[in-house]
Amino acid sequence: MADSYQIGQEPAAGQAASILRPSGELDINSREELRATILGALGTARRVVVDLADVTFIDSEALGALIDGYNAALAARAGFRVVNARRSVARVLDVSGAQELFDS
Repeated sequence: MADSYQIGQEPAAGQAASILRPSGELDINSREELRATILGALGTARRVVVDLADVTFIDSEALGALIDGYNAALAARAGFRVVNARRSVARVLDVSGAQELFDS
């Protein structure tokens, strides 16, 4: 089965930040790539923004990758935000309590 997700990355204009734009379904199949992409971005940027506008589904494995990214950013004293989640994805973030971490 083909992967049902993609992860785009771009530097934020004029800032020491990296914007990650995953799309599709984030699940166990995307967990390691999502985590590696976040950690790689933290190696080159002082702030990482994960824009979930094009994510249609997220499960606990992908949520774990986002939390790993948050923890790595905290350890590196870097910024980490998760933004623009669709209603169904935002509900998972809210119910899990993860959105509170990402908004801090």
